[in-house]
Amino acid sequence: MNISEPNLDGITECNTIKGVIREAKIRDMDVACCFFNKCYEANVETDRMEFSSCEFKDCICLNSKFEKVYFTDVLFENCDFSNTMFYECNFVRVTFKNCKLVGSNFCNVNMYNILMDNSNISYANLSLGTYKEACFFESKLSNSIIQEVILKDVEFERTNLIASQLCRTNLNGIDLSNSDITGVAISQEYIKGLIVNEMQAVELSKLLGVVIK
Repeated sequence: MNISEPNLDGITECNTIKGVIREAKIRDMDVACCFFNKCYEANVETDRMEFSSCEFKDCICLNSKFEKVYFTDVLFENCDFSNTMFYECNFVRVTFKNCKLVGSNFCNVNMYNILMDNSNISYANLSLGTYKEACFFESKLSNSIIQEVILKDVEFERTNLIASQLCRTNLNGIDLSNSDITGVAISQEYIKGLIVNEMQAVELSKLLGVVIK
């Protein structure tokens, strides 16, 4: 899959996320062309604004809250946004590289042209969202909840989906053959067209009540 890289031309280094957000709200502006480098700020909160052409590198922003925020052309690299809420956010041409998003909430998000590269998204809630042209590459989604999600042109490459819940989600054409789906929960009525390997097919047959001798 050809995932477009974020456009990060002309970015300027900033040393505080909260400060930039506060200044943007005072000026009634969005956040653009910022390079957030080694920002260690917990409980960052904002809503109804846009981050465009921004890079977050080596940032730790635990327990933060982004609600109805647009992220366009954004790179997150070596960041920890664990236990962060991204409720009803929109992500367009966004890359998460070597990031921790453990226990984060991605409910009701729209993601278009997204790369999750070698990132830990375990115990996250990704329900009720729309993912189009997205790739989860060598990432951890173990114990995650992926319910009632629309998946279109989505790839899972060597992804850890152990004990995740892929329920009430149309999996037709989704290839999980090189991912670990041990203990995964899948709704029987949505399993048609799912692509798996032979060993996975034996495991999934239990969900259908099939007994193999």
